[in-house]
Amino acid sequence: MKILKIVFQSFILLFLVTSCSDITHENDPLQIEQNSIEENIHFNYTIGEGPFVYFKDQIFKELLLANFEININKDNEISFYEATSYSGAIDVSINEIRSVIGIEKFVNIEVFNCQRNKIETIDVRSNVHLKQLQCGVNPFYNIDLTQNLALTTLDIRTTNISTLNLSKNANLIAIRGICNSKLKKVNVNNNNNSKIKVFFFSHQNPILECVQVDDIGYATSATNWFISPNAAFSLNCFDYNSNK
Repeated sequence: MKILKIVFQSFILLFLVTSCSDITHENDPLQIEQNSIEENIHFNYTIGEGPFVYFKDQIFKELLLANFEININKDNEISFYEATSYSGAIDVSINEIRSVIGIEKFVNIEVFNCQRNKIETIDVRSNVHLKQLQCGVNPFYNIDLTQNLALTTLDIRTTNISTLNLSKNANLIAIRGICNSKLKKVNVNNNNNSKIKVFFFSHQNPILECVQVDDIGYATSATNWFISPNAAFSLNCFDYNSNK
């Protein structure tokens, strides 16, 4: 009899424990609060420490998530910490990407290659450590490189830009800007033109008319500088006819 009593008590205890764990009280304020706490813990912390970088383009995001030198904890988000800690290269070329929003959080990268995509706007002003930028074959209309003072190599072919200001980029060594059908003016008056080993703007820039330089004589005689036959070197591209 004693044994039966113990078995019965054990069964009742197991039933109560199981029931308490399974029953949900939909209108119970304490239960609602507990559910809310559990949801917040799940959604905010099981994917790493936030806050997280916002990406407009899912393809761009997934490519960065797949790079475990960036996505250190291998979750489904890139945290601000992961973005700012990374100082290597990012290559997302040829991937049908339409937006690189989110790249601004990678403030320490030195190389960014986003060529041959469908990027309509690009903002790399926060990427002040960039040394190499390959952003050609994209349909964007403007780019501001005045904050990228470390830039040494730029490939910006086949875009919709009409002007290109490189006057602040004194460390440039190579610039390639062919096939820009809307490009009219380039300002490379950076007080360090002699450092530029490649200046290639001679191919399929049909309306390029003016390239502003440090010294017209130097630019004209430099064997490694090429511009379209219809273009001219000038000291002032806004009034270049008087400075040919």
